[in-house]
Amino acid sequence: MNWLMLVLRLIHVGGGALWVGMMAFMTFFLSPALAEAGPQESGKLMAALQKQRIMIIMPVIALLTIGSGLWLMVRVYGGPGALAASRTGMALNLGAAAAILAFVIGIVFMRPLMIARHNGHRSRGGSALAGARRDAEPRRRAPVAVRVGRDGGGPLPLTLRFSCHRPLGRV
Repeated sequence: MNWLMLVLRLIHVGGGALWVGMMAFMTFFLSPALAEAGPQESGKLMAALQKQRIMIIMPVIALLTIGSGLWLMVRVYGGPGALAASRTGMALNLGAAAAILAFVIGIVFMRPLMIARHNGHRSRGGSALAGARRDAEPRRRAPVAVRVGRDGGGPLPLTLRFSCHRPLGRV
């Protein structure tokens, strides 16, 4: 095995472990704690997280994981097309598609939601006139985040529900 394959595997496995671990922590521990703490404290925590550059680090880890995985797929198997006929290939292609979908959901939905929470905390510290003007303008909202929860009636023990909202713009 040459050094490039070793480095790619280390980046892929290490990055995947960090990415999944950080997202599991945020989903199952941080989000419920933020909801329980209230808007003032959660805004402070979101500001601290942004100060630590989590909004930059998470996408970089995800891109390194996806990129190294695709590079490994091309070097070892000849690419996704060459894998499509085997069961192993279908599993690797499904994993690659799931990782890319998770990345897109994170960038398109979760990142703007976290930035909006941070900016909402900063804007609450502004003048009373700005707060009153902001509260007077109605907003349309759309679901953007998925929450994992228990559902007693489904075939799977966990179901996904839309639970968070992001402003779409002024009405």
